[in-house]
Amino acid sequence: MKLSHILQRLLFSLIVKVTCIDGYITSDLPGHKHRAWLKEMTSDVCQLPIGHLTPELCVKTPELLSAWAQNPYITTAERLSQTTSKDGNFPHHGKECALECERLLKRLVDERRAGNLNAKVATTLYNSLMDVWSKSGNRLQAAQRTEMILGSMQNAYVAGDNEVAPDRESFKIVLNAWRNTAHHDQYSAHKAQSILEWMKHLYETGENCNVKPNSECFDIVLHAWALSHHSDAPEKTEELVSLMDALHLEGDDDMKPTLVSFNQILTAWSRYDSPEISRKLENILYHLRRVSEEEGNEDMKPDAVSYNAVIDAYAKSKSGDSAEHAEKILKEAEKQYIDHGDDCVNTFSFNVVSDAYAKKNSRNAFLESRSLLQRQSALYAGGLTTCKPDVYSYSSVLSACAAHLGSWKEKSKAFAVAQATFQEMCESDISLNHVTYGIMLKACAKLLRSGKDKRRFTNKYFKMARDSGCVGDMVVSKLREAATPEQYKILMNGATRSHLPEEWTSRVPQNDKNGRRSRTTRGIKY
Repeated sequence: MKLSHILQRLLFSLIVKVTCIDGYITSDLPGHKHRAWLKEMTSDVCQLPIGHLTPELCVKTPELLSAWAQNPYITTAERLSQTTSKDGNFPHHGKECALECERLLKRLVDERRAGNLNAKVATTLYNSLMDVWSKSGNRLQAAQRTEMILGSMQNAYVAGDNEVAPDRESFKIVLNAWRNTAHHDQYSAHKAQSILEWMKHLYETGENCNVKPNSECFDIVLHAWALSHHSDAPEKTEELVSLMDALHLEGDDDMKPTLVSFNQILTAWSRYDSPEISRKLENILYHLRRVSEEEGNEDMKPDAVSYNAVIDAYAKSKSGDSAEHAEKILKEAEKQYIDHGDDCVNTFSFNVVSDAYAKKNSRNAFLESRSLLQRQSALYAGGLTTCKPDVYSYSSVLSACAAHLGSWKEKSKAFAVAQATFQEMCESDISLNHVTYGIMLKACAKLLRSGKDKRRFTNKYFKMARDSGCVGDMVVSKLREAATPEQYKILMNGATRSHLPEEWTSRVPQNDKNGRRSRTTRGIKY
């Protein structure tokens, strides 16, 4: 394509009105036309012979790279509301955007090597490229690619190219990329640790004075260890926080451990179900409270993450009073909120304790679980939106009721509690699922004597499940336990456990349809 034609397109892009929204360059064209425009402009730039980029194109190319780095497939509304996936990845076409950025950056590098002094390649461009890779959704590939780019930047800097020297932001992008894979790859936490150690080495030896680590860099690696399932993860988090503390005591103000740092220790240890570890986490929690209250360090005041880690550890510890210990910590968190307005209790806090009671099978487990739901609902009604009961909050109470093993009189009381809880659930804005109906059928099977009431309620809950598309393997299994053979045959209406009508199963996860329990039950016993 002729150079004059390309310049005409550039002139057109200026007439179209190139604008900037939070660093995002757009042509103000409709989305699909804007993306096509970017593709065409990128191809035009990259197809020119090496050494022929005009000064105008040398300015325009980094702008194109910046536009791709922001992912033009995301709408302006999504961008302004920062709507991306939970892990910060772009929702779609992330890899394509990263590859287009690479094409443009390579073009600038080749142009510069050909002697075109107008072609500028700077650290910020490399950081944009690494950032789009880190958000591309290709977790392991993204982490590996960002590390390779970081290495090439450092090599170029050592060779004398000061314009592309990696900085702290460069390393943070790579650390985050490895952190984002830590839950899926067994070596990611080790990789993040090695990047941090390399960063520290470069700074201490003077090989790169722009990469001094700070507490945020350490916290990213701490989070990677907390997400990993390595047996030595808790010890690794403690070692890192100890190192941070030592560096801070030596006078490095950038290395002061934060609440986030300690929360990663708590999270890493909370994976273990030992009473000794639970007590250790409780001591760390009290240490944080002491530091915040007695020393006036508000930044170290425990938050919901802190309390939930200890609650979770106690809830799954192998001791007879695990649920009681977990509730003790929960009540302390509630008191902190009521007395001081501290953000230290949420839906997860209540659900974990309620589930612990549901699994305990004690005489009062269903009453304890119900009481928790009422406290949770009261906090939510009082304005604490983070405590809104969800499907798991109610299901834990139902599960505790269905598991009750007392006398028939006590079972009748448990069934009444289950009915009331189920009715509240129906009247809320919560969408009932296959687990909800399965637990109610289990309650019919375990808590009701054979007779009219048992048949009536079994019919009721199965038909509700059927009409809402929530009949899966669990529901059919519990129906068989609750119904008489004749009643089962009538309700199934010729269907079998392995061949259910599609309209019966429209809202059931595929793995529950096939006889494998869905992970959405979150550990609730049924």
